[in-house]
Amino acid sequence: MNKKILILVLATAMLIGAVSAADQSSFKVPTDFEDLGDGVYVLYDFAKNADEILSVVKYNEHDWKDYTTNDTKNNYVVVKDDNNTYNYTDGSVNEIGSFELIEVDGNKFIVDFSKVGAENDFSQTYNNLLEFNKLNNVTAIEE
Repeated sequence: MNKKILILVLATAMLIGAVSAADQSSFKVPTDFEDLGDGVYVLYDFAKNADEILSVVKYNEHDWKDYTTNDTKNNYVVVKDDNNTYNYTDGSVNEIGSFELIEVDGNKFIVDFSKVGAENDFSQTYNNLLEFNKLNNVTAIEE
């Protein structure tokens, strides 16, 4: 009887470990980003205004299609780079950003750094994307 209970406890612990191996809050983020929960982080400027937002979203086909499809009616333009990263401008909300798709422990995530009011200068969002990859030992994958 004790063997069965021990096996059940060990199996449950292994299952919980496998399920929680990778989620939006388990990633390391670049310095000074504040964790707001649910995979959303914010970098504030000196005046405490949101300067840049990091979103880590669990992958699904619908969201990925929204991220990667140009929508000229809504002034959203996305360009894929050679390294499976993307840069975008969203004129409807005056935002630019850089994003990618990564895979960790068999789970896919969309990692998106966005900045409000930038004049098509992707250097900050792109550099933070590269730093995120380095901190988490991941690379962008192709969908």
